[in-house]
Order: sequence, then C-alpha cells, then structure tokens
Amino acid sequence: MIANQDTMVNTFWDCNAKYFNRELPTPLFETINTTNTLAKFEYNKSKKGSKIPIRKQVIMFSDCFDFDEKDFIEIMVHEMIHYYIALKGIKDNGAHGKEFMKMADEINKKYNLNITKTKDASSFKLSDNAPTKKGFFSFLFG
Repeated sequence: MIANQDTMVNTFWDCNAKYFNRELPTPLFETINTTNTLAKFEYNKSKKGSKIPIRKQVIMFSDCFDFDEKDFIEIMVHEMIHYYIALKGIKDNGAHGKEFMKMADEINKKYNLNITKTKDASSFKLSDNAPTKKGFFSFLFG
C-alpha cells in the first residue's frame, strides 16, 4: 500500500470510525518523498480564545514505501493519536509521552494493534517513488 490521497483518506476514515468514534475532523493529507520519516502530523495552534485549539491539521506519509495494510493502519493510528491529543488540548510530557503511550496501549489491547513510538523501516519494501543513490548522483552530476 503506497501512500497517496486515496489510501490516506480511506484509511483515516476507517480508523476514525473504528478507533476514535469519528471524533477527528478530516485533516489535510500530503505525501513526503523521504525514507527518513514514515509519517508525521503537523498543525498550527489557534489564537487564544478559539473554541478549537488547533487549525490546519496535516497528516503526511512517505510515498517511498510499499506498506502492508496492517503497518499502514498502525502508522495512521499513531499519527491520529498525535492529532487527538492536540485537538483535545491534552497536556503531555513529550511527543510520545505518558498520554500518547496510554492511548496507544489502550488501542493496542482493545484492537490487537502494535502502535509504538517508532517503527523499524528496514524491512519495509521500497516503492518506485523511493530515491536511489544512482538517481541521486545522476541528479547531482547531470
């Protein structure tokens, strides 16, 4: 499963219904062309006094990997936990702090998933979008 608008949107909607009781508004989705990051969640804080603490929520996935479905879901849920914590204004003691791990552990136990702080990508199959050393040097040297 390679990240694109369709795979991200459909997986988000399925996960939002199954794991988050449809509480998360649909964010923006972008692909990133890197093998250094599997996915990430970014947002801007709203102005003081706003009813919603965040705005311009974006979930980004690398399009350099051909994930199996379970890994794709687990990575999406990982990013959605970040989103949930930010949206609800939950204070945590780090990006993958106590509240993050508490939510991950609850979802893992209830749904037999393996949401972790990090994933080892060394076993993931690369997609055709992945940069190669040959392509990199061709770009540098023409």
